Amino acid sequence: MTGLFGGSFNPPHLGHLVVAEACGQAAGLDRVVWMPAATSPHKQADPAATPAATRLAMVDAAIAGNDRFESSRLEVDRAGVSYTVDTVRQLAERGEPLALLVGGDSLAGFPTWREPQAIAELARLVVYRRPGDHVRLSDLPRWLAAAVTVVDGPPLDVSSTGVRARVAAGQTVRYLVPDGVREIIRRKGLYGRHIGPESA
Repeated sequence: MTGLFGGSFNPPHLGHLVVAEACGQAAGLDRVVWMPAATSPHKQADPAATPAATRLAMVDAAIAGNDRFESSRLEVDRAGVSYTVDTVRQLAERGEPLALLVGGDSLAGFPTWREPQAIAELARLVVYRRPGDHVRLSDLPRWLAAAVTVVDGPPLDVSSTGVRARVAAGQTVRYLVPDGVREIIRRKGLYGRHIGPESA
């Protein structure tokens, strides 16, 4: 089974890697495909937006060395707003069973996504429970609860927003993002401030 791990990945960080690894192992996934969004439906006016090609390069740097992980430029090449249902439908046409990796904080809002029932019919939802998440299947619509597998993993409280803020403040992000990602941030001067090797 293929796991689909979508997001802005602006930037990808160690929390993303832990989520993907834990979900891949717990759900017995053959591979986890990291899918950077061209434009996230929830972040269309994000002032911190980074070009999709740069975010894809950071994903490639982040997942290097893990044979279960691979990246896809499907949404980047499709351009426009990236809706999960479009991606899942496109991948489902290949006939391979799919799982969709979702954070527990996103599960409550899942019924508001575009065509959520269609997504749940085409892909198993593997939900990673983060610290503070209150994932209760009894609170979900029956059609959604039936499609969910909950995974518990190491409680890492790392966010892309926090990483960007640290870079902007000139603070180190070493050990929060993989070294390859940190080098791209430094080289391209991402997130509002140039960081040198000593502060990165």
